[in-house]
Amino acid sequence: MESDLRKNGIIVSVDKSALINVYTQNKKEAVIARGIPYKSGRDGYLEFIIKTDKPRILYTETLSEEDIFKMASIPFARKGDVIGKLHKPIKGENGISVRGRIINAPPVRDVEVKILSNSIVFKEDEDKIVAIADIRPVVHKKDENDKVVYLFNSIPMLIYEGSITKNSRSVTFDGDIIINGNVEKGNQIIASGNVQILGSVYESVVQGGQNIIIYGGIVDSQLHAGFLPGNIFDKIELHAVNLIVEKLSAIFVHIKELPTVMNNSRHLSEKIKLIETLKEELKTSSREISMIRSSNVLQNLLEYLKSLVKTLNNILDYDIIGLIKHLNSLKEIYEKILFISRILAEEHENKGRILAKWVHDSKIYAMKDVIITSEAGCYNTKISTNGSVSINGKVKMSTIEFDKNIFVKEAGSHGVGSYVLLKGSKNSIVKILYGYEGVELYFDKIGYKLKNGEKIKLYLDKDEKVVEDII
Repeated sequence: MESDLRKNGIIVSVDKSALINVYTQNKKEAVIARGIPYKSGRDGYLEFIIKTDKPRILYTETLSEEDIFKMASIPFARKGDVIGKLHKPIKGENGISVRGRIINAPPVRDVEVKILSNSIVFKEDEDKIVAIADIRPVVHKKDENDKVVYLFNSIPMLIYEGSITKNSRSVTFDGDIIINGNVEKGNQIIASGNVQILGSVYESVVQGGQNIIIYGGIVDSQLHAGFLPGNIFDKIELHAVNLIVEKLSAIFVHIKELPTVMNNSRHLSEKIKLIETLKEELKTSSREISMIRSSNVLQNLLEYLKSLVKTLNNILDYDIIGLIKHLNSLKEIYEKILFISRILAEEHENKGRILAKWVHDSKIYAMKDVIITSEAGCYNTKISTNGSVSINGKVKMSTIEFDKNIFVKEAGSHGVGSYVLLKGSKNSIVKILYGYEGVELYFDKIGYKLKNGEKIKLYLDKDEKVVEDII
């Protein structure tokens, strides 16, 4: 039987006892040979020790106060903290069929770390990513064919332990600020990034180039989010980066079409002229990027972008034949700049929001959304935003200007303190759970006076007439 099996190519792991049992026990079926199955390996992966999710302030009518603040919380690493640990891939073991054929184990994906910050180091002997300063880690994941690449950058972080006392010196910082206490009367806090205050703000000015998160209330203060001149992400010529991506993409299309016009000299000449024009436009955008001034924020990413642009300019100096010869290099540069543009756009977009539990006697200005989460709500305050407003509490004696939508739990009141002015755009949707007379609304210039009611939804119809509906 063994001889017959070998003749039929079955040569691996023949079970002699099974063969004997077929005859001695009159078995009709038996497994007489088993191959060696392959053993699966494990992909490489990065284990995050510290939260690196971007802080997100969401305009919402449904999430709990706890969840809203949890998502908005700024992740940070103190000097010496381990941000993450790299786990290298473990290769699988090949198997063998009963006929001796190798059965390959599935391939595993590698994992790679690239550090683009002077405030982060990768300790290769320990496979650890470590902060060497107080920072907000910024991590982006890039999938490649056979591996996953994690790019680590950082935002400088200034952390105050405790409150900022009355009439202290002005605090100005290029990066994020976390204050583990209150901001007392007579202070000014200016950050090019986010500002997070674990207490309340009293009679002070707070300006954040990105977002402002206040775990307590705002009293007799001024807040500005996203409007700060020289905002960290406004320093980056994002428009120029996007133009490079757009023009390179167009060049690839025209080069691909060249073979279709080779027999038509006029069309070929026009196509080459288009490519030359795009090259000059690319050089203009490249010059803008090369002139970006240095910043502590995302500095290595910007330097990396500048080096790519410099290489790009060298290739653009070639004629059309040289351009075609370096097409693969161009495509590689294009992919890298496209990835960087997505990173910058993401950071640029995540700004201009304010989150607090309550606000009284203050002025609030935000590029995007304003969210007030507690029953104390908004009293004797002016809010002005290009985004939406959500107030899960009472609004009294206040003016709220918004471009998008607004949700208010309770607007106005019976008698004293009833006046509320809500000014939106023609496309705004207004939702009020409990509303009272004295609340005045404007959709652009179209006015409407609220009557006492519950679960009110207001908007303009196609004829620009105010529709009152039920939530």
